[in-house]
Amino acid sequence: MTLFKKLLAFRDPRRAARESLHRQSLERTRVDPLAQAKAGSRELVRIVSEQLQSRGDTRPESLLCALGALAGFACQVSARTNAFAHGMPERDRLAEDLSLLLFGMEYSVWGLVAGAARHHGCTSLPEPAEIWASVGKSMGTAQFGVPRVPRQHAARELPAEYLRLFWPMLKPVITRYCGNPAHWPVMCALALQQGMEAGRGRLDAGMAVRISLESALPMARIHADFS
Repeated sequence: MTLFKKLLAFRDPRRAARESLHRQSLERTRVDPLAQAKAGSRELVRIVSEQLQSRGDTRPESLLCALGALAGFACQVSARTNAFAHGMPERDRLAEDLSLLLFGMEYSVWGLVAGAARHHGCTSLPEPAEIWASVGKSMGTAQFGVPRVPRQHAARELPAEYLRLFWPMLKPVITRYCGNPAHWPVMCALALQQGMEAGRGRLDAGMAVRISLESALPMARIHADFS
């Protein structure tokens, strides 16, 4: 069996390198509890970037839209899983958990993207409560899930299209690095933060935050089943 694994590694060095990074992340978890989420987030950014580039799309707006969609939906999945684990109706717990995962914690989606923007000197950020309220008002209409950004900053696809493309593809990657769905929002939000970093110099930090939130927040409330 050992020889077989070596032969596989020899035939596919990229796969061997990825597996090596995964093993290293498991070892680092003893020191850094976020090590697996951080390692997984880098893998998400790599895969999404490569997939977009293979479609001829290298715009930072598209990368942020796709990663934002993943982050928002990861929050929904995590909140639903938590509600089920506690034997509570989803509607009794979902709103509170979503609020924490999206806005209320240090490693929330808002906390990570706003922190990255402020780190680079951005002083004018969109108001997350206003975006969240707009998402609620747009539910059930044609405007739901359509980011309110200037035309020149629109991604090639809508967040829901990126979600349908990437969630089934990336869920195995997410679960490999973080088996507990409670950690999925952190991994995806870290990926979103890295996507902002990748777009520096090509996209204003404030606009990057807006694209991220306008993509993530509706996907936290979308009705979708990828089982």
